[in-house]
Amino acid sequence: MGVISNTLKKISGKKLGKIEKKWVFDASSSISSSPIAAEITKGQVGIAFGTQDGKVYMLGDNAKIKWFYSIQEKIDEIQKMFLDEETAKSIYAPPTLADINKDGKKEVLFGCDLGKFYALDSSGKLLWDFKTQGEIRSSALVQDNMIIFGSNDKYLYALNAKGKVLWKFKAESGIESGPAILKSKKTQIIFGSNDGKIYSLDTKGKLLWQFRTKGKITAKPAIGDIYANKKNYIVIGSADNNIYVLDENGKLEWLYETEGRICSEACLVDINNDKKLEIIFGSCDDNIYCLSCKGSKIWSYETDFWVVASPLVIDIDNDGKLEVIAGSYDNSVYILDGEGTFLLDYMPGVSGITQQPSHYNDLITAEPGEYVGKKLWQYKTEGMIIGSTFITNSKKQKEIIIGIKEGKLDSLTYKKD
Repeated sequence: MGVISNTLKKISGKKLGKIEKKWVFDASSSISSSPIAAEITKGQVGIAFGTQDGKVYMLGDNAKIKWFYSIQEKIDEIQKMFLDEETAKSIYAPPTLADINKDGKKEVLFGCDLGKFYALDSSGKLLWDFKTQGEIRSSALVQDNMIIFGSNDKYLYALNAKGKVLWKFKAESGIESGPAILKSKKTQIIFGSNDGKIYSLDTKGKLLWQFRTKGKITAKPAIGDIYANKKNYIVIGSADNNIYVLDENGKLEWLYETEGRICSEACLVDINNDKKLEIIFGSCDDNIYCLSCKGSKIWSYETDFWVVASPLVIDIDNDGKLEVIAGSYDNSVYILDGEGTFLLDYMPGVSGITQQPSHYNDLITAEPGEYVGKKLWQYKTEGMIIGSTFITNSKKQKEIIIGIKEGKLDSLTYKKD
């Protein structure tokens, strides 16, 4: 493409309204896990996240602290030789919010770098803990009364609701990828590992198949019926710069190569109303990507640094169209038009920009060009963005909750002009 069209890669859309900060919460410590939100008790939303100094906070939708839990473990002399005391209690994986004891309230499940896994009740009291022999950087999956998570001691653990081991599976390397469930004839537990393998286990912990990539996998698998053919597929990124799509038997459907590591879960969503799921993810080549279900690029948008966290796809302004919300290590949150913009690439550069929603396959070949990400809004924060979630507040507004490594949580809302 010509120089002019390259300068238009970061084209901004003209859209009414603005994104503004509703509140900010200061954790007084580096935030190490992405925030997560859910209805904790009936009608009460909670926002949970972990910090580098070993605290889990639960906030209400007004940024008031409901409670916080501080890891109390003592670090012994041997651990001090191998661990940094300041970061040994770090909570890197987002907590899991799930009702494990059927009391109608969600418990909080999380692990830390000391190798301990904790279950707290909905008011932040410790129910039980469980010790592994490696750092826990895998979020837990709750499935059929099992709590499933990985550790850097190479084991995937399945515990019952009281913290007792049901089974464990030994992989060939540490596990930092959160597990996911694939429902087919046989329910499968899918996860990645540090040596680049993707594993499938049955619900008793027996290996069904494995697939090898060429880089560490920290991303949680995304599972979905991407082709709308009533079959589920596995979408997972690797540090080998590729995003992989596998069928339920572990056979490669296709892969798409970026120029940077893919660290977190892709978002699968029908962005253009074609009944199939598009694949939206960030890469350490600084880009946010939107791919078709067949692995062709619909659009990409370049930020100024790595995009490590998973994007959100929601209708932030209630106009009936989906927006892509992605945070970058360049300290900005980007809110993009889900469908992108088509740039016509005439000589000697770009001579026209057209909106052509839902017609990605009907482009006239005589008019060369490409879709690019279309920025609607950009919000500058005070640090690197490590994750985001959203809530719907009491006014039926969607609030984007942004976790910032330097210790702040920002709530952003859309406001009409």
